[in-house]
Amino acid sequence: MAGQENEEIIEEYPKGFRSEARDEGKRDYVRSCLRQYGENSLCGLALEDDKSWFFPGQVDGFASYALSGHTMVICGDPVCKREQIPAFLSELEEFAGKRHLNVVFLFVLEKNLPFYHDAGYGCYKTGEEATFDVGSWSMAGGKMAKVRSSWHTAQHKGLTVHEYCPLKHRDPDVERQMQEITDQWLGDKHTARLQFAVGSLMLGHPEEKRYFYAADPDGRIQGFNVLNPYLGGKGWIIDIMRRREDAPHGVMELLFHDIMQTLKAENVQYMSLGIAPFFNTNDGQDPSLFEKAEHYIYGHMNYIYGFKPLQEAKEKYGPVWSNVYLACHPKHMSPWMDLAACSILDSAGFSDYVRAFLDMRKARKEKKEEMKEEEQTVQSRG
Repeated sequence: MAGQENEEIIEEYPKGFRSEARDEGKRDYVRSCLRQYGENSLCGLALEDDKSWFFPGQVDGFASYALSGHTMVICGDPVCKREQIPAFLSELEEFAGKRHLNVVFLFVLEKNLPFYHDAGYGCYKTGEEATFDVGSWSMAGGKMAKVRSSWHTAQHKGLTVHEYCPLKHRDPDVERQMQEITDQWLGDKHTARLQFAVGSLMLGHPEEKRYFYAADPDGRIQGFNVLNPYLGGKGWIIDIMRRREDAPHGVMELLFHDIMQTLKAENVQYMSLGIAPFFNTNDGQDPSLFEKAEHYIYGHMNYIYGFKPLQEAKEKYGPVWSNVYLACHPKHMSPWMDLAACSILDSAGFSDYVRAFLDMRKARKEKKEEMKEEEQTVQSRG
């Protein structure tokens, strides 16, 4: 839906802003900007097919976005020199204003908030990112005991980690198994696949992605991770983490440990496990109504999407948590802007959340009825 709207609106863009022609020249320019200026760990998602590119006329850089209704949703911060972000936002305001577009930046870095405030944006905490110093991370100590135990279990079962490099050699069996695991994983979810702020496999066009998988002694892949670079390769984010439903215990811990060891040997400085959406959004001195609503979703809507389990899964590896924000213009986040962001994030659109919510209500009602019947049975027997 968003892509079709993009094509319709982009046809009206002035020369400096055209982005519909995703030819190799523009891709090369985007790759160059990512290597030079990509500080936000989500920047590598700019090369996914669910994005269009906004190119300002006077600033070297770009932003990756999608349109829904009259809202332009941008993934992460502008990819440009940090000191040029104000000029970038000024050009974006002119562009959006002429077309009566609202603007929403998703998951921007806390250190960039002054730029958005000065440009008249409203800023709302929207979660925290799990980050690591690669050189100092280890599994030693009491806090890492469970991770260490799970890692040993996977090793004892004979699982080994391998890096798959599709640009060097394509292996149909490896790719088939990755897709098989992905299909199974999607089948277990209550919503469709998330997109825009989460990447896809892109095995046919991997760009600079890295693929690591854990296989058992029979060669059966039990789980895999997909990484994207940021900070010019000084940082990597594990964008995708998937395992078989019946995978041996410890497969994800084994993958995490071996990936960290590989990055450490390459002198990589930073690693991210991605964002825990809506985590601690009410921890400020005066949280907004929007931030309070996010906090409620984090605690009560885990049937629809496992926000809390996702945060807990990242927490066990001992990360440093960094605040991430939503920045919007106009500065008050309206229901329509929120609807646009949700529609873009879910590959099946906003109606998918509505369906999942109704399924959640039905499941809870059925659970209550089951508990009531069990209670009545116990009472009758007593």
